[in-house]
Amino acid sequence: MHKNGKFNNHFKILAVVSIVLSTAVFGFSAPSTGQYMAPAAEDAQGGKPSFLMKTSLGSALSAGRVGKAKFHDSKAMQVYYSTRENRPYWVGDSGPTGRAEKFLEILEASWTHGLNPRKYHTDEIRGMIEHPNMMEKAELELLLTDAFIRYARDLSGMRISPEAMKLDMKDWRAPMGSEDVLGFLAEGKSFDRVIKDIEPKSPTYKKLQKELVRLAQEDVGAYEQHLPIVFGGLMRPGWGHKAVPKLRDRMGLKQPEKNKMVYDDELAAAVMKFQRENELMADGVIGDKTLQLLNRTKHDKMLQLIANMERLRWSEGEKPDRFIVVNIPSATLWALDQGRVKLEMPVIVGSPWRRTRSFSTEVTGVRLNPKWTVPPTVKIFDIVPKIQEDPNFLVDKGMELIKGYGSEARTLDPSSIDWNTISKAELSKIRFIQTPGEHNPLGRVRILMPNEYNMYLHDTNHPELFDKPERAVSSGCMRMKHPEKVASFVMDGYQGWGENLMSEVFSAGKETDFDIVKPVKVYVLYYTVWIGDKGQIVYGSDVYNYDSKLIDALAGIDGYHLPVHYVGGSGRIATRSEIAYSR
Repeated sequence: MHKNGKFNNHFKILAVVSIVLSTAVFGFSAPSTGQYMAPAAEDAQGGKPSFLMKTSLGSALSAGRVGKAKFHDSKAMQVYYSTRENRPYWVGDSGPTGRAEKFLEILEASWTHGLNPRKYHTDEIRGMIEHPNMMEKAELELLLTDAFIRYARDLSGMRISPEAMKLDMKDWRAPMGSEDVLGFLAEGKSFDRVIKDIEPKSPTYKKLQKELVRLAQEDVGAYEQHLPIVFGGLMRPGWGHKAVPKLRDRMGLKQPEKNKMVYDDELAAAVMKFQRENELMADGVIGDKTLQLLNRTKHDKMLQLIANMERLRWSEGEKPDRFIVVNIPSATLWALDQGRVKLEMPVIVGSPWRRTRSFSTEVTGVRLNPKWTVPPTVKIFDIVPKIQEDPNFLVDKGMELIKGYGSEARTLDPSSIDWNTISKAELSKIRFIQTPGEHNPLGRVRILMPNEYNMYLHDTNHPELFDKPERAVSSGCMRMKHPEKVASFVMDGYQGWGENLMSEVFSAGKETDFDIVKPVKVYVLYYTVWIGDKGQIVYGSDVYNYDSKLIDALAGIDGYHLPVHYVGGSGRIATRSEIAYSR
């Protein structure tokens, strides 16, 4: 008992000495109340750390955690604090600095980026700041540093496995390394500048972020109680259906005294206005795409914004002076030069069964009068069944069958092949090549842009498809409405290029390649929310159901939360303590 008592006395003395050291060496002065004093300035960082602070930092860094909160990269944090001689960044003489409280507010508002505040230890940090304890200074310091690493990484690149979305990581931004993240803190910048540097800067991103906040503060529309609207097929003006009253409620119109089930002119006008605002064909015809948008709730919109902000962060960063963007859901192409849109046109993209992939590559040239080598899937599922129905199909379409390559290549007679019994292995050895001409699905222009998916931009021999509201109908490649204009954009600087040269080559009918002077970057992207012609937010269709998959993937890593800002349907915005987060 005596020995234990003696040991306890020594331990108490050591604790007192440590606290003394914390005031004499580290410069901390604890008020007699045990409360932290208000920080005098944002960048107060203290002098040499106390023995107690240094020991606490070292112990927590070695353990790789504070309590149950595990550090993302304790080794990087050890290096960071070693270079600072264990001087704190977030904790000052009297406790947490102004930058610590400012950063906590930023973390608590991280939902505005589609992130999850609780992944950044917000509850623990808030508790330590509001109920301070001198012994927890080191823990608070390290929790804030770990939160900064996590926050900056989440804002800088892809958070999920690319395989989950069938993407190749080489085409997208990976999150910054922990050392690079901590470098922002080591550069001596103001904290406002640090935050500005790590947050996305794209104007589109900022508009989507603002829209997410607006929706969070907006009450649920009264029309949502009438959703979903179901027609079970197309609905045209003048037709009748039992769901028409729901549609009228959705559009905010009064119910008529008579003919309540009729899709009348007033309702059709409201639907066409809705279609124009959402960049759909304003014909009043309600198909799958229009109905999907009509049935979209506030919650659906918020999730859609989160999914698209996530994707925008994957491609955030400097773009070349001249580049081409194809957005799959809007089936639109833009060609940009020095930040200005030079071309905008509709394109045809892959169907939900043969999807256009998201990727980036470079244009290396233009091919006029292209031959078409039929892709394996088209060959198996489209061409062979047609040959089985019509033995003259290949001849009528100007297709040649080639077996072998180089000097061993030989042309096959279609009639010599039993198309009803041919195996996939035999079929794989035969190339189906369609000669240039009006029957060629590539049309007269192909943009050469090598990629592993064998997907490219080209002309089409079916221009009537551009007049249809649904343009996700190809086998994966992207068909351009004005291919000559895109060819001229990428061939800018090529001496002699112009309409006369193209006309001469078209007339000759021979496949001809032209190398461009400077490669042009191409981005094939998947954004279901974009900025319209009038600067409005446009909610597009999730043609491949990728938004849902992405949201599920983020939910799997607890990667987002939505705030509930309204209390009890009163329309009153909740206080911070009342805010609840729920997926």
